[in-house]
Amino acid sequence: MSSIAAQCCDAGKGGYSLEALLVDIQRGSLHDGPGVRTTFFFKGCPLRCRWCHNPESQNPGKQLSFHREKCVGCGRCETACHSNVHWLTKTGTEQFRHQVYFEHCQFCGKCVEQCPVKALKIIGTPYTEEELLKIALLDRAFYEHSGGGITLSGGEVLQQADFAASFLSLCREEDLHTCVETSGFGTTDAMEKLLQETDLLYFDWKVSTEEDAKKWIGGSLVPILNNLALADKKGIRTVLRCPIIPGVNDNTVHFQTICDLLGRYPSIEQAQLLPYHSFGISKGGNIGQLQQEFPVPGEEEKKNWISWFEQNGKEEGKRVVLEH
Repeated sequence: MSSIAAQCCDAGKGGYSLEALLVDIQRGSLHDGPGVRTTFFFKGCPLRCRWCHNPESQNPGKQLSFHREKCVGCGRCETACHSNVHWLTKTGTEQFRHQVYFEHCQFCGKCVEQCPVKALKIIGTPYTEEELLKIALLDRAFYEHSGGGITLSGGEVLQQADFAASFLSLCREEDLHTCVETSGFGTTDAMEKLLQETDLLYFDWKVSTEEDAKKWIGGSLVPILNNLALADKKGIRTVLRCPIIPGVNDNTVHFQTICDLLGRYPSIEQAQLLPYHSFGISKGGNIGQLQQEFPVPGEEEKKNWISWFEQNGKEEGKRVVLEH
């Protein structure tokens, strides 16, 4: 069993069912695979990408989120909390300071219940695979009409491989198209389990040297390359997802490596360039986590990326596209 997914008693079946913690479920998604999809965002990731746009998915456990801009200073959260998470101080006639000590939170949810403006939220909801299947089946008609299906994202799905594989198997029994988005940073055993139940693989390719992997994502390329090779060996349709971060990987070495991977592994159908955006900055602040900010690329800069692949990428460069 994976380190995060846990077993929970299922009295209805008289047995046990896997349970996993999710950050979010997005129905009607158009950017996580072909057609209309339901995307399930798993909680927990072993990497620490400096530009992470979902920092709330890194920690494998529950977390308190505080949207400071919504707070009206009513003090109900402070009264409800018995763990000294919230401290409100008057700083003027109509001004206040709301200090949140995230590390004290016991996730009882009392402050969330009392907040009249929904400025507080507990991130991380446990589900069984059967519960997720019910949600997935709600949009079957949209999948069939558009060629869509379900996508598992994160966080890192490999962290909860047992649960994810079980859920994917249930989806396939219902003839739902399955897609997994992964950084590839995990064991080959975990990847093997997912590949057995996956129709399409969205494989992140973030940096191209071991030095950059340690510096920018807090990991190693070794397991990532091993799992990419495994997916190709299994003949799994694969799309490389390549976040491009100005000053980090918008360079010839990285671009050439993307072309090399396209040429080396026949199962990789396309590479998608994903321009950096700063959405993760505010998300990180909401959970008390500082995020490094990078320059947001302009339209001319994005065009230059594609021009490089057109001019230098040979046949492989023709399979590189810019996502918006």
